[in-house]
Amino acid sequence: MIVMLGIGAGFFLWQNQKDVKEVNKNLPAGIKVVKGLFSSDDYVVVNKIDGYEFKLPKEWKGVKDVEYTPEKNEKGYSWTVFGIEGQAGYSKIFAITKFKTIGSLELHSWVENNFKDFGLFAENLDSVKIENFDIIKIQENIHLLGAYLYFFQKESSIYVIRGGSEDFIKYIIENGKW
Repeated sequence: MIVMLGIGAGFFLWQNQKDVKEVNKNLPAGIKVVKGLFSSDDYVVVNKIDGYEFKLPKEWKGVKDVEYTPEKNEKGYSWTVFGIEGQAGYSKIFAITKFKTIGSLELHSWVENNFKDFGLFAENLDSVKIENFDIIKIQENIHLLGAYLYFFQKESSIYVIRGGSEDFIKYIIENGKW
């Protein structure tokens, strides 16, 4: 009887985790999407390479695709990119870029310089507070088709979260471990 229960539980867990096994297969060791054992709507991204994790919005009903770009260096910047697409709903695509910085800097100036260096246009830089982070946010309508970008700093790193929904970006920041 105990063996049958164990087999049944094992099959349940395997079925429940099948979708994340598929999206995780192309990710490097240290990065994975984790699904809750008993809730099919609970997904968490764990990125041990870049040192963060966060919950995904339940409205996405899972994960369709993930990509990771290992460290790149260009124009004096060093960064990694994690991108993800949810299964359902609107604004289900977003990316997190983590920039490594050297020395002290002021976030507002860094954002302005970053946009200038990469040929983007930042018309209005707004400041908001989310959790313990001072955030600079913009909506870039010329090159990024109206995407929102939220910039915040933690120690010697600057995070840029890019997506189509401010609500989802705020949710990810609030429910993340940065």
